[in-house]
Amino acid sequence: MHAFPFMLSFVCILIITVFGGLAAKRRVKKASDFSNASGSLTSSMVAGALVGGFVGGTSIVGTGELAFSYGLASLWFTLGGGISVILIGLFASSFRRMQVETLPQLIGLQYGERAQLGSSIFLSLGMFIQVIAQILAALPFVSVFWQGQLSSLALVPAFLIIAYVWAGGFMGASVVGTMKTMMLIVLLFGTGAWLWWGSDWGTYVHWWQAGRISLVNHEAGLGWTQGIAMLVGIVSTQAYLQPIFASRSVRDARTGAITAGVLIILIGLVSAWIGMYMSDAYPDLSSPREAIPQFFLMEAPGWVAGAAYAVILLSIVMTGAALTLSISTILNRDVIQRYTQRFHGEQQSLLVSRALILVVIGIAYVMVCWDDQALILHWAFLAMTLRGVTIFFPILFYLFHIKPISERWSILAVWGAPLFALVWTWVLLPLTGIDPLVVSSAWSLLALVLGWWVMKKSSRNQHVESR
Repeated sequence: MHAFPFMLSFVCILIITVFGGLAAKRRVKKASDFSNASGSLTSSMVAGALVGGFVGGTSIVGTGELAFSYGLASLWFTLGGGISVILIGLFASSFRRMQVETLPQLIGLQYGERAQLGSSIFLSLGMFIQVIAQILAALPFVSVFWQGQLSSLALVPAFLIIAYVWAGGFMGASVVGTMKTMMLIVLLFGTGAWLWWGSDWGTYVHWWQAGRISLVNHEAGLGWTQGIAMLVGIVSTQAYLQPIFASRSVRDARTGAITAGVLIILIGLVSAWIGMYMSDAYPDLSSPREAIPQFFLMEAPGWVAGAAYAVILLSIVMTGAALTLSISTILNRDVIQRYTQRFHGEQQSLLVSRALILVVIGIAYVMVCWDDQALILHWAFLAMTLRGVTIFFPILFYLFHIKPISERWSILAVWGAPLFALVWTWVLLPLTGIDPLVVSSAWSLLALVLGWWVMKKSSRNQHVESR
């Protein structure tokens, strides 16, 4: 496990990518360079940023964890995510016409300041929950080197997240994300070819008879609602729209997003395949979360295992970095800059963004130390639900030009839906078994429809009175 080839390949890949992130600092001259690369990303960099931001602990380790226990039902996170990223690419021209740096800015323009503040808070909270999931997913890749205290192990991914994004911001995340994507494709697709070559049809027949090839597993609460949660969550997440805003053109945005979506789906399939293989080969594994880490240790040569650990750890921390940068951008642009005049200069704004990154990672680190036993994908689905119900329907109403909406009802939609989702998750879900996405999305949609109807009725009455 600590053989020289393992350590050499592991350290070399991490050092190269850290320098890639730090080198991007030279291209950061002003706040817009830090937050959206000043609209200079090519299609390959858009794909790299999207894969880099999405494919992390939840996509690889979390999918393998659930596949070990429940089979292909674990695919909903990457399947829903990949389809959602493809849809973002198809609607790239509409998203770029928004001409905003953050999604809450759009909400503010359409529905008012109070709705904008609510979207800033709940989008940041949803992304923060997924940052916690990334640090959790990194722990098995760190613990292979030493069996230390959790507080010590969690410091490693926390530090790496800061290193990849603190200096270069979005440009740094895009550069490292592109490097990571190329390495991840080689690693996982090579693994998929190895699994295909070494498996026989009897294995697949056994999985089919055992129900492990089904996409629905009621015991684990996995089904179509998780796929819909991914759809609404991706479209409502700053980190996944930021590469679209930062691209050179609509064509670059569309090509990059569609490429990234296909890659995300294939990466999830290989991750689930590894988890199912490990369930058959090593059914007594100490924890399902160890399925993918242990696969490379037990089945691959030392230098391949070292490279795999570095690339997957890099995937995890890059997703955490993209989400952390988005939280920093939203809180800086839509909360701090909006309510105080003290940090409006370029240098002051950069300083605030970097300080927020440190604060977010610090709090996430504390949360991981407090509860390290939670299932990774359960955190991730909650994060997607929270983000999605906050602004998915408000954005949809904007894209389809359904307006105007009463400001009072739009506030009820933006603030009420995520609060309802949290209450439902912690109090009513165990009693009803109904996914919080369903009820909180219904709340949001109903509030917006009523707000549109109120404004339409008011306009009709004014028209009648004027006659």
